Amino acid sequence: MGTSGDYAPFSTRDGSGQPQGFDVDLASELAADLGFELRWVPFRWPELAQKLQAGEFDVAMGGVTWQPARDVAGYMTRAVARGGPCVLGDANAARVAVNRGGILEAWARAHLQGRELVTVDDNQSLPQLLADGRAGAIVTDSFELHAFARPGWAQRCEPALARKVYWIAPAAPADLAPNIDAWLRDHAERVQAAQQRWIGERQHLDAATHLIDLLARRFAFMPLVAAIKAERQLPIEDLPREREVLDAVAAGARRVGLPEAATVQLFSLQIELSKAVQRRQREPSPLDLGTQIRPALSALGDRILAALLEARTAKLSLSPPDLELLTPWLAPEERERLRAAVLAVLAARAAP
Repeated sequence: MGTSGDYAPFSTRDGSGQPQGFDVDLASELAADLGFELRWVPFRWPELAQKLQAGEFDVAMGGVTWQPARDVAGYMTRAVARGGPCVLGDANAARVAVNRGGILEAWARAHLQGRELVTVDDNQSLPQLLADGRAGAIVTDSFELHAFARPGWAQRCEPALARKVYWIAPAAPADLAPNIDAWLRDHAERVQAAQQRWIGERQHLDAATHLIDLLARRFAFMPLVAAIKAERQLPIEDLPREREVLDAVAAGARRVGLPEAATVQLFSLQIELSKAVQRRQREPSPLDLGTQIRPALSALGDRILAALLEARTAKLSLSPPDLELLTPWLAPEERERLRAAVLAVLAARAAP
């Protein structure tokens, strides 16, 4: 297991230098149940992707956030927690400090333009920078807020849309990712118990929450797709590709026992809404459409089918607030259309 050891409450080190935290507890339980000997390998956040690709560890744990650029390399598990970025101190400060190399630096650069950003390699040094006046504010998140906050410091947090996952290396044994995902699914109560110990609350981890997370992951790729198509002067609509995707969905629905017509209708709506997102949003992409994004979308499609089956088996439903994760990409009426299509799949009778 790779971990940074500097990100409370997921992974820090005790007085003797041993890892401790939310992910450390779960790693110990997971390894014991799956029959693995556990060894911790340190990483710094700017080196995470490189070390994972090099096979220096099998799994990255310690507060790893799902991102499209990470999803194309290795496997990112079911979400184990959800939170959002926070600014501690003067929200209008000209000089803001943030940990280097992680999702929070990317958020700060996107949302605090025009400020002087001070990036640090020692994440736990951030509160002292604010206390000493070397920064007027620091960027943290809702998970870390309790560990960093001090009396009198103002705090402002964004909605809790970031999902924490475990990142399995491409070179790890092929059965490791599905085994970890299955363990997380089957031991949701143990994950929630660790949330209560370390985060102070129990978050939803049911099949419906997992399904919406996967749909959100798919939509998160769309601004990247839009930028690539615009650069290559490709049309947003690609009817042969859409037909290919829907044919695969129909075959997949039949294979796993989902109602074919309702499932195809849901994916058809996803495609329609994805094109709407592409027309509205563009985001510079470091990824390749053919070799990275499309395989990732295909894999997400298979996982969405499995999540639909899981939600049907659990006889779960969805309310409008359950779709909050989709707000960065979809308007309220679009989210409601998607919710109705999901509910149709969950309620329809599968063909014998």
